[in-house]
Amino acid sequence: MKTIIYFIFTCGISTGCMFGALNAPNPYPLFAVAFGIWALFIWGCHKRAKRKVEQRNRERLFDEFIRRQMRNKP
Repeated sequence: MKTIIYFIFTCGISTGCMFGALNAPNPYPLFAVAFGIWALFIWGCHKRAKRKVEQRNRERLFDEFIRRQMRNKP
């Protein structure tokens, strides 16, 4: 859900910058902002995905630990 909201904001900001670049005497700063916001969005998605993978691995290791503990009970 959070990713969808970030995506909508990213689209809005980049669209506004692209429209602003149409009438700007120097459009390059607006192009930089438009592409920069997409770079931040992609970086954020990658970071969240990486964090999810690490969380899944920790949970898997914890589950394995608990199973071993349950098997070794006298």
